[in-house]
Amino acid sequence: MKTVKDYICSLDTKMLVDVFFETHGEKLYDLYYFNNPECEDDAHIDYDESVRDLSVYDYAQAERKQIYDLIKHLQGLDITPIPDGKTGIIYAYGKYDIDIRRRWQERLVFIDELLADSENCKNRNFSAVKFSEVLGYLIADNKYTQDIIYDVIAYVMRWSTWTGFYQENNEQFYQRYKKLNGKDFEPYEPINEESLYFISDDPTKININETAESQKRLNDIRKAIREYEMFTMKREREILVRGLRGEV
Repeated sequence: MKTVKDYICSLDTKMLVDVFFETHGEKLYDLYYFNNPECEDDAHIDYDESVRDLSVYDYAQAERKQIYDLIKHLQGLDITPIPDGKTGIIYAYGKYDIDIRRRWQERLVFIDELLADSENCKNRNFSAVKFSEVLGYLIADNKYTQDIIYDVIAYVMRWSTWTGFYQENNEQFYQRYKKLNGKDFEPYEPINEESLYFISDDPTKININETAESQKRLNDIRKAIREYEMFTMKREREILVRGLRGEV
C-alpha cells in the first residue's frame, strides 16, 4: 500500500484540484457570501476582507491557486510517525446520500486494532492532525477505494485543512477545545458512528412537523441506511484484513 504523500506526489494535480472543488466547494460559498467561517464556535480559516473587492470567479481562481500551492507544500514535507507507533490506514466504503457523487464514506483505522477485531474496531478522527502525520497514512488498495482515489485524497486534504490551508489555526483550536471541554484535544478520538444517524426508538421523541407514524417511517429509513453502510464498511474491512494477512 502507498501513503497519502505517495498519491499527492503521483496523481494528476489539476484533476485533484478539480475534484477538491467539485466536492468541497462549500468553503468558497461560506466565506464569500456569509463573511464567516463554517462554524462560529470553531477555529477555521480567517475571513479575508479583501474578497469584497473580488468577483466570485476571481475569488474561486484565488482559492484554486491556494490548493495548488498547498499540494506543492505537502509534496515537500517529511513524514512523521503517529504517536505510540501506530500505523493508520484510510479506506472507503459505500454510504447513502441524496447526492450521487457523495455515496461513499472515508475513515481512518489503526492496523493493530483492525487486525485484532475487524468488525468492532473504532474508526478514528484525524481533523487537526499535523500534515506530517497525515501524509504517512496508508491508503487501502481495495478496489472500492482505488476506484475513487481522487475523491479519497481530496477528502483527506479537506479534513486536514479544517483549521486553515496550512493548519494555521491548529493551536487556537486546541486552546479553545480545552477551554470548552476541560481537557486536551485528542485528534485520534474514535468517531461515534451512532450519533450520525439521529435514530430514536422512543415514540415520544417526534421531530417537528412529523406525526408518530411518519416519524416511525423516517426512523425505519435511517435504520435501513445505517444497516447498509455498516454492511459495506465491514465488507471493505474484511477485504483489507485479508490483504494485510496475505490471504488474497
